[in-house]
Formats: sequence, C-alpha cells, structure tokens
Amino acid sequence: MSEARFVTTRTAAPGRAAASEQDVLLASSLLNTAQQVGGSTGLAVLGTVAWTVVAKSMHAHAARTAAATSQSAHQGGRLAATAHQHALTTGFSRAFLVAAGIALVNPAITIAAIRVRRTDLAGAHHPVTTESGEQTPQIRSM
Repeated sequence: MSEARFVTTRTAAPGRAAASEQDVLLASSLLNTAQQVGGSTGLAVLGTVAWTVVAKSMHAHAARTAAATSQSAHQGGRLAATAHQHALTTGFSRAFLVAAGIALVNPAITIAAIRVRRTDLAGAHHPVTTESGEQTPQIRSM
C-alpha cells in the first residue's frame, strides 16, 4: 500500500513546482482523503460482492438439500459444513476477481485522467505571485 502512495505522490510532483505552499498542503490533504475514501469504498464493494455470493450459494444449497430429505442427520451436518466452506470460497474468489478487474481498469483510467505536459516534466519554473505582488519561493519536487 505504501508503494501505491509513493507512486501517486510522484506522479503529482510535476504540478508542485508552480504551486504555493498552501496549495500544496491543500492538495496533499485532498490526496490523503481520496485515498481513505477510495479504500473504504473499495472494501465495502468487495465485501458486498463476497457476502452476496456466499448468501446466494447457501440459499441454493438449502434448496437442493430440502429437495433431497432422505439423508441421515450425520451426513447432513457434514454436507452443510462442506456447503458453507464452498460458499465462502466461491464468494471470496468472486470478490478477488472483481478486485483484479478493478486493478486492470485503474491504469487506463489513470492514463486518461492525468495529463502532464513536457514543460511540467522539464521543471519549467514559473514564479508564483501573491495578491500583494510579491513572489513566493518555489517549492521543488525531489
């Protein structure tokens, strides 16, 4: 997770050269908030996918066992435990597939959303002027 934050911060670095310190701090707080909200939303979506599949699988198993009621109680207990394990495995594997799909789509969204000009990458220095007309010191990315 820290590597993803490192990459995200580095891709935002070219825009910091011409920004005031207050703007950089605001952008940093927005970036952190977006990461927290994105992580929470992603966890909620993947949890919903997993437990929805688990519930559907358990309901399907209950319907199948209700149709075949001639099993002994001992076999029914083992079958119920096996069905529960299968439902959990199916649910969480489906959630991992959804997560993999999201991970495959993210680079395309990032490439489409982030536009960096060559002058930004070259480090063209544009002095930042405040309301009083004085120039503020440049904040350089490392």
